[in-house]
Amino acid sequence: MNVKILRLFILLLISVGTPLLLPREAGVKGTPPPKSSTFGLHLSVDAFGYIYPIFVKDKYYSTELSATLDINNRFFPTIEIGLGHTDMTSQLYEIGYSTHAPFYRVGMDYNMQYKNKKPGYIYLGARVGYTAFDYSADAPPLIDPVWGNEVPIHLSNVPCQAVWAEAVGGLRAEIARNFYMGWSLRYKYPIYRSTIANGGPWYIPGFGTGSKGVLGATYTIGYYINFTKKR
Repeated sequence: MNVKILRLFILLLISVGTPLLLPREAGVKGTPPPKSSTFGLHLSVDAFGYIYPIFVKDKYYSTELSATLDINNRFFPTIEIGLGHTDMTSQLYEIGYSTHAPFYRVGMDYNMQYKNKKPGYIYLGARVGYTAFDYSADAPPLIDPVWGNEVPIHLSNVPCQAVWAEAVGGLRAEIARNFYMGWSLRYKYPIYRSTIANGGPWYIPGFGTGSKGVLGATYTIGYYINFTKKR
């Protein structure tokens, strides 16, 4: 992770984390807050997939929507649906790669501050992701070491599937009534990828690049729908 990306994470942390540190309006002194159950729904959109390429050389993009249930301000089952795409051409190596496909994740978050009953919280969680996609790639021809002739490299619409797991940590803060901003940092580890004779895809939608564990992030803006009946 280079210095530019580290600075970006610090800015996101400050912008979202500050509301969590602000004092909340207190109730009557000496009176504990009443215990009550909560049930709601967070609907969010991720903007980090279009911010990230500004700071790196690899030009791949993604956007995603998430729906997260709020169960007693403690457990947060989550579904994430997104779209990842790239149409990258390296002028230096004359290599081209393109793909465009949806991806899906399901998982659960746990509020580490559920006793505080605050609108914002810090959480830990896990996800399982899946995508099925086709990719195309072009590269300069290779020279056959035996016959000396050129072997063209042109892959078109190669089918592939991938499954991976994610460990998630992040925070979410209320910036206005029922409007939230948040970020998460994720470690992604591959579980399964289709066996490809040519070595496999460069970019996997929803996962990223690389064949081993990688880091990812989200920066979300969302709205909270409260289904709890007011007493």
